[in-house]
Amino acid sequence: MQTGPQFQIVYTYSARNGDTNRLERYFETQQEESLPKKPRTLAEMSHESAFPVPYRSKLTEPFEPGQTLIVKGKTGEDSIRFTVNLHTATADFSGNDVPLHISVRFDEGKLVFNTFAKGEWGKEERKSNPYKKGDDIDIRIRAHDSKFQIFVDQKEVKEYEHRVPLSSITHFTIDGDVLVNYIHWGGKYYPVPYESGLAAEGLAPGKTLTVFGIPEKKAKRFHINLLKKNGDIALHFNARFDEKHVVRNSLINSAWGNEEREGKMPFEKAVGFDLEILNEPYAFAITVNGERFASYAHRLSPDEVNGLQIGGDVEITGIQIA
Repeated sequence: MQTGPQFQIVYTYSARNGDTNRLERYFETQQEESLPKKPRTLAEMSHESAFPVPYRSKLTEPFEPGQTLIVKGKTGEDSIRFTVNLHTATADFSGNDVPLHISVRFDEGKLVFNTFAKGEWGKEERKSNPYKKGDDIDIRIRAHDSKFQIFVDQKEVKEYEHRVPLSSITHFTIDGDVLVNYIHWGGKYYPVPYESGLAAEGLAPGKTLTVFGIPEKKAKRFHINLLKKNGDIALHFNARFDEKHVVRNSLINSAWGNEEREGKMPFEKAVGFDLEILNEPYAFAITVNGERFASYAHRLSPDEVNGLQIGGDVEITGIQIA
């Protein structure tokens, strides 16, 4: 999980007590953080990679409609190209089909999409490359019956019609000038409104609920409720585009409590989000797209949070508890 900048709190009385060096170090740190980041090469960032590149993987199950493959990582000032590929039969380019080839090209300023089938490459489909050398990358491939939806930084950039059957995909690879620090594959089609019990101990203290979703283009509101066994709502999380606020509240004994509305609106219409809700001993810690958004103090016991409801103007692409 990504976090924002960390700041050291230093009280002004420390200087009066003679600890001037500590205060000077604090200001030097703040000045360093405010300076533009020096571009780094892939070699200089190699220790930040969680996966080897070239990366090869065999899918443990078929790539089903509704599922999404997520790849996150970093590029360097010396990055020229990298690719994400879905393969048939083998994780290479030995002659078997490659149902989807995505090439991110800094040298051409383009995203290139193609398929290798029956021993030859098809016609390229191209889009402008929104990335610059040195950027973090977030690429998502969502499968449907007749096409892939491809997202860059949570925004859809391409619909790519299947040229070979989705069911033929067995492997995927990553090659080229990129560091990879996150790979996730999963999800399905979820009905909205959505309601489900949470298996086993539910969202017990220490566990995190992650919801992957996309607000509709004309979204007004969507909500996520965490429920207790008796029907009380431990957390009502309501994103209101019509009010430009996210409202947090609880429903206890059929009565709503006081709303909490602090914080900027972290969601955009038609732009995907990763929402994480960590059940801490004294509060729900809420993170949106890797940035801490809010802390909601428990108004009920944090134990036995066993139900989930999602409703409103949103498409849900994945739900997980870890």
